[in-house]
Amino acid sequence: MRLVDIRDAATLLPIIADCIAPNSTIYSDEWRAYAGISAMPQNYTHKTVNHSYQFVSESGVHPNHVENLWRNCKRELAKRNGVRRDFIPSYLDEFMWRRSRSVQNFFPEILEAIRRQYTV
Repeated sequence: MRLVDIRDAATLLPIIADCIAPNSTIYSDEWRAYAGISAMPQNYTHKTVNHSYQFVSESGVHPNHVENLWRNCKRELAKRNGVRRDFIPSYLDEFMWRRSRSVQNFFPEILEAIRRQYTV
């Protein structure tokens, strides 16, 4: 997850290229900034759903997973009773890190991450 000020193709497509492996399938709504995904050199398959006409496309495409992820992230940020905008990227990183691990492994994994980052 990344925080962006401008949600246009010039901003979003490089982020997509940086974060998503080549030959992946990308599911999205029909936001105009995503129109160039299929033409990117990473050979993405881009499947969309138009919310104006359907909740789920005929091929089963729906962006609810992303919308649910964002809803959960906003819920976690709300628990902080307000956040400074310049700290949001760090909060997003923390949210994604925690989401990719089980609660039982947080402490050992944070120690391992610190060990890798700060070699003695």
